[in-house]
Amino acid sequence: MKKNILIAAAIVMLADIGISQNTTTTTTPLFDFNKSRNKRTAMGVKVLGVWSLANVGISSYGYYNSRGSDEYFHNMNFMWNSVNIAIAAASLLPRQKNDLDLMGSLKAQNTVENIYISNAVLDLLYSSIGLYLTEKAKNDLPNSDKWNGWGNALIMQGGFLFLLDTSMFAIHKHNGKKLYKILDASLVH
Repeated sequence: MKKNILIAAAIVMLADIGISQNTTTTTTPLFDFNKSRNKRTAMGVKVLGVWSLANVGISSYGYYNSRGSDEYFHNMNFMWNSVNIAIAAASLLPRQKNDLDLMGSLKAQNTVENIYISNAVLDLLYSSIGLYLTEKAKNDLPNSDKWNGWGNALIMQGGFLFLLDTSMFAIHKHNGKKLYKILDASLVH
């Protein structure tokens, strides 16, 4: 009797494991697409986080070990990347959903592409302000070191962010083609 109960319990447990594995491993192309989009976005945020942490570390050291425009360069890099670290950390907290319907997936894809292309435009603005500050340094000699340092930092940060945001836009745009194939397939059925 005890042997039969153990066998029955083992069968129930194995069946339960089999059912659990089937439901967790069965995905749809739409689920896989959303998961892929969210994974790519998280990758970009991690790149931003690593860049920012490295800049904060280097600029912390550089600020206390430099003078003149280099001191202001490190000062701006530290401040700029402290904000980027907060943005990267906040972006990783809420997990994006993978189980969106088709309309939700289209909206999420459009949103992520628009965010990256809008950010790329802002990045050009940051670099342009940096160029303006380096030009201002030529005419404001008492504050020349500050304008040069801050300007060069903005040029560098804007340039990096422009490369990151345009790369992420291209990655998402390319990945988005899969969504349109899913849409086409759903319209056929």
